[in-house]
Formats: sequence, C-alpha cells, structure tokens
Amino acid sequence: RKPARHYDAVLMCIAILSAFLNSFYIWKNTYANAYYTAAVTSMLQSWHNFFYASLDPGGFITVDKPPVAFWIQSAFAYVFGVHGWSVILPQALAGVGSVLLLYYLVKPKFGKTAARLASLVMACSPIAVAVSRTNNIDSMLVFTLLLAAWLLFWGVRKQKTSCIIGAFAMIGLGFNMKMLQAYMVVPAFYLFYLLAGKSAWKKKLAVLAGATAVLLLVSLSWAIVVDSIPEE
Repeated sequence: RKPARHYDAVLMCIAILSAFLNSFYIWKNTYANAYYTAAVTSMLQSWHNFFYASLDPGGFITVDKPPVAFWIQSAFAYVFGVHGWSVILPQALAGVGSVLLLYYLVKPKFGKTAARLASLVMACSPIAVAVSRTNNIDSMLVFTLLLAAWLLFWGVRKQKTSCIIGAFAMIGLGFNMKMLQAYMVVPAFYLFYLLAGKSAWKKKLAVLAGATAVLLLVSLSWAIVVDSIPEE
C-alpha cells in the first residue's frame, strides 16, 4: 500500500505570501507600462496584430521584443479586459510559479528546509516582487528558465533524454520572449549535463547536439515564419 502524500504546508504559505506581495494593489495600476499595454490593446484588434505583436492598431509597427510573453498578456486581457491589473497578472503568477519551482529544484539535493528558505528568500526579494508587479516580461522569462532548469535536473536524474531536450526547448521559448537574455543559462546547462549526466560521452554529445538543434529551431521559429510571409 502506497503511503499518502503529505503536502508541504509551509510551501503553500510561502506561495500565498508570494501571491499577496506580487498582486497587492495592482488593481490601482491603471495602465502599467503604457507602451506594452498599448501593444496588447492593438494585438486584440486582429489576428494579424496578435501574431506580429503590433504596437499600433494598423499593424504597421511591431513592439520591441518577440511576441510570446505578449501573447500570454493578450490572452489574459481578452478574458478580463484591458486593464493595468490584467496585463500584470501573468507576471504576478509567473513570480509565484518561480517560487514553487525553486523549491522543487533545491529540495532533492539539499532537503526540505533549504528548499523552503530558498523559496522564501525569492518570494520576499524586493527586485523579484517589483518586477512581478509590472507588465515588463522579466518574471515570465525567469519562470521559463527555471522550468527549463527543472526539466534538465529531472532529465539527468531519471536519464530521460526527452526532458533534457525539453529543457533546451524552453530556453528557445524564452528567446521568443526576450531574445539573447534567455541564452545566458546555456553554458551552465551544457556544463551541468556533461558533468552530471550518467551516460557515455558519445551519447552525451549526441544528446547535446540534438538539444542544441531543438534550441535553435524553437528560437528561430517565429522569425522564420515572419520572414517567409511575403509582403502585401
């Protein structure tokens, strides 16, 4: 008979604290970053504007970053309407998700106490809270890269190639949020897999080659599609 799973009540309290800090009073923020809120407003006007992350309703000027994070903001704005809080909410939730991911990254090797402390520190870090209370996309990128790290750790621990490739795919997704900032973790990912992976060196190199191909494919997918669409 399998023992019942016990949820970490302390972690849940930390997550609630993070949600409170990230979301408190955001409903008073009328437009958040007006530049990005204008882009979301424009993206809701048509599928053309949505796909290209158009800044203006006419679909002539794109916003200054790739579109994935703004697609998520647009989805929230579509459901809740365009408000300061509705475009901030995805980042606030991403901040909470990052706190939870950090717990599950630390716990397997360093134990529950260290994982709780790491999550609490992140939940209360002023810069983490501040960036999660705006519609700037940094907290979304951090969440994406932490998810990539979790997939990498899990893949190495369980010797699952699919998870390792998935980790690099998540970095590619991060590239479509804030471009080369997402690649800052790539050298560490390579080094960690080479040192911690339990496979033969030949297989390690083959897996990394495949993961790199997936990374580039996901990273360049939106740009390639855009470039292949003929001008009207």
